[in-house]
Amino acid sequence: MKKIFKLASLFLLVLFLFATCKKDTPAPTASFTATVTGNVVTFTAIATDYTKFEWDFGDGSYINTIPSPSHTYNEYGKDFTVTLKVLGEGGQMVVINKVTIPPKTKMQLLTGGTAATSSKKWRISASAGIDFAVPNAALTVAKSYPAGILGAIGLAQVYTDEFVLKGDGSLTINPKGGGILAGFVYCALNGVAMAPDAGAKSAGLAYAKPFTTPAGATFAVNEGKSFVVPVTADGLTTANVTYAGVTTLSFANKGFIGIMDFMSECIVLELTDTKMKVAFFLSTVAPPATQLGKATNVLIVSFEVAP
Repeated sequence: MKKIFKLASLFLLVLFLFATCKKDTPAPTASFTATVTGNVVTFTAIATDYTKFEWDFGDGSYINTIPSPSHTYNEYGKDFTVTLKVLGEGGQMVVINKVTIPPKTKMQLLTGGTAATSSKKWRISASAGIDFAVPNAALTVAKSYPAGILGAIGLAQVYTDEFVLKGDGSLTINPKGGGILAGFVYCALNGVAMAPDAGAKSAGLAYAKPFTTPAGATFAVNEGKSFVVPVTADGLTTANVTYAGVTTLSFANKGFIGIMDFMSECIVLELTDTKMKVAFFLSTVAPPATQLGKATNVLIVSFEVAP
């Protein structure tokens, strides 16, 4: 009887100690910080009295149980609600914070990524029209032409030529048609061979052929620039036109995109992951005019990503 009593007492003591211990176990505490680099976020959790983490990144991805994970979001320019649930023997705690993924940079849109090895191929779009504009501050459109207009003036091969922009700032030009779109006066004054076509010449354009991509060509993205362009209306006098707060592409080592002419720097009017609209400054001034190379026209051209 004594033995049974002692066993019962010992059992009750164990239950009491277990209940007391469980009652005294503190609930978890938790907080976290997020470091955003592009679309990659590194989370750092600070927690006590935990046994398990559960991260919900707010984008429909799997639940992550790593204490301080990194997560790559597939969408840019968006807010995500991140939930951290910390579980422990004393209960659980939930922490909710907002994470903002910034929009893609111009360089990301142009090259397809942030790595130096990232690259994207652009070509003039045959499915979009082309505008001829006046080189004034408003870039007033003087005339719009339909999609495929370059083919109608003997320059269909232009739509196949590719311009490869890379994350390290290098540029490769692939003249798929054997040549490249160029200004007629530029070619004539610089002795550049041209494929003859009266239609292209009347538009002040030419197909410079053959063409060899320049070695070491590079480009730069210039955001919020005050871009000053010398323009001439009569070929005898020049006035400077300032385009304030624009994004331009500038080039070095004989690089350019789209059109080879006296001025390679151009204004990027629109830019998305798959499309780009660019304003090029062309010169049709020929001798004996004195203001050779000064802009007389603006060609607004749409580009698409080549497969």
